[in-house]
Amino acid sequence: MFKRRSVRWIGMAFIFIMSIALTACGQSDSDSDEKAMEMGGKEIEIPYTSDGSTARSLVIAEVLKEAGYDVITTPVPSSGPMYASVAQNSDAFHASGRFPDVDDSYMQKYGKDLMVYDEEHLIDNAPVGLAVPKYMSIKSIAQLDDEVNMAKEVGHKIQGTDPRNGVMKQTNAVLDDYDLDDWQLEEASDEEMLKTLEEKYKKQEPIIITGWQPHWLFDTFKMKMLDDPNKAYGNEKKHIDLVFNKDFKDEHPAAYTIATRIAKDWDKKDEDDLMKQIFIDKKNAEQVAQDYVDDHDRQVDDWISGVNSNK
Repeated sequence: MFKRRSVRWIGMAFIFIMSIALTACGQSDSDSDEKAMEMGGKEIEIPYTSDGSTARSLVIAEVLKEAGYDVITTPVPSSGPMYASVAQNSDAFHASGRFPDVDDSYMQKYGKDLMVYDEEHLIDNAPVGLAVPKYMSIKSIAQLDDEVNMAKEVGHKIQGTDPRNGVMKQTNAVLDDYDLDDWQLEEASDEEMLKTLEEKYKKQEPIIITGWQPHWLFDTFKMKMLDDPNKAYGNEKKHIDLVFNKDFKDEHPAAYTIATRIAKDWDKKDEDDLMKQIFIDKKNAEQVAQDYVDDHDRQVDDWISGVNSNK
């Protein structure tokens, strides 16, 4: 009799203790979720490169505004200043990180002050390399020296962009990898590079540029990427990720959650359409982003769901 009562009380005590533990776990998860959706500081800055990440950056900014944040979007000339800006500002992040290798030099320089969110990529397939108009017959980087007439016509020059862009650092290494000693990589702003491309394209003249996707010029000018048989631009498929200041998540928890939710759902087709409107149709970029948010109200509601807003 005593033994059965002892067993029964032990069992009841075990159930009681487990109930408390489970309740505590539930409360812990709930507390964690609640904390994740607290706004924290309301001021946020998103630097972006004009051609590279305008569309997605401005859309993320508009969504954060819907959640109650004060967001400043800052165009910068190249990747270098963009990484430096985020590393120095705990209120900042950008949506332009090209990995695993293109922006590696910036992570080596600023990485101790940054955090890359790579559980979900904004863009899963974002190739980088050399590009030419489709009217040119050349297909591979390995053919640059073999196409003698073409090489003379372009003056053994590759039209590049701002030297602070990751693609420029990679391309210098690529020229060494392919023993292209007679070739020179020309530095210019993105705007100057595009102007040169447009002039050559209108005359159907040969030109080789540093290229990356997604980019609106591949549809506008009907471009193609050159094959890279040596894998000098890297073996792995490149992708685009969010890059936060290391303190951003703690200081702006809901904004961090919202941005990472967008990364999970972001559609390259939508980005291509937005870039066309901004850069080809010449529509106001902020208005294009606002129209996108207005037209996707249900998705935006999902992105900002649960935010403890003080609007």
